Amino acid sequence: FSFEWYSAEISGKKYDKLAMLVPAKVNNTDANFVMQFDLGSDATMLYGKTLNNYFSIEELNSFLKKESKFTSNSGEISYATQNLHLYFGSFKFDSSIYAENYGEEVPKDSLYSQDQKLLGTIGANAFKNKILIIDYPKKKMCALDDMDEYLENNTQFVEAQIKKGRIHVPIKIDEKVYWFLFDTGSSLFPISTSKEVWKKLVGNTKPTDTIVSNSWGEKVNCYGAPIKEKAYLGSKLLKSSLAYYTENETLNDFNTTENIDGLTGNAFFTSNIIVIDFKNNRFGILK
Repeated sequence: FSFEWYSAEISGKKYDKLAMLVPAKVNNTDANFVMQFDLGSDATMLYGKTLNNYFSIEELNSFLKKESKFTSNSGEISYATQNLHLYFGSFKFDSSIYAENYGEEVPKDSLYSQDQKLLGTIGANAFKNKILIIDYPKKKMCALDDMDEYLENNTQFVEAQIKKGRIHVPIKIDEKVYWFLFDTGSSLFPISTSKEVWKKLVGNTKPTDTIVSNSWGEKVNCYGAPIKEKAYLGSKLLKSSLAYYTENETLNDFNTTENIDGLTGNAFFTSNIIVIDFKNNRFGILK
């Protein structure tokens, strides 16, 4: 299945690769849905307000497991679902979360217009026990049940960690290994971390870039500077880039709770094909 880049202007700068959007389909609807591809999330979520007008009240109620009702981390009433089939190309996923009051309502006279409708987010749980290939240059992805022989023989893998369904990768900088959550929803930042770790990565350099980012509904100041030493994924040299830090307590508490040094996103890999082996806890770059 394919994806496209979402671009926007932030802090006065144009970013061409701000987020990954995947065309999606729900059951037999024929709407122009897209979903944000976000491996930093452990759940695949459908926005209730976006979806509601495509189904009758009776149909919607039949999709929701009412006994599973819970409040998400963002404060939204949510439900597990049944018989609500999500498709990306020929890939099918049946365990989405329905976020009741999230998203933007689609007017009934615009349900099948050509305008894109953001339906939700694709999280890491969609690929549990799968092998996920992301071809950044061709803007395509593929999910396999078993490792392909060609990929096995031609991918430089590193041993990774999977926690809560999400993949953590080791990046070595200045002979020290740092563990980062691989978060495709964090496209802006090659590395996003705490100020303490940031100082180790950039040395005495003062911030050379500031981005005001939106995180969990908050505006967050992120300060960046060039990483002073070369960064490696296994033996693979990653392209020179910047590390960013924020003093936002929510983000830093997340790093502490998850026992990670920070997040890494798409920026290091946009010229590569990467292979994420969720079955065997491996992350690799195709040679």
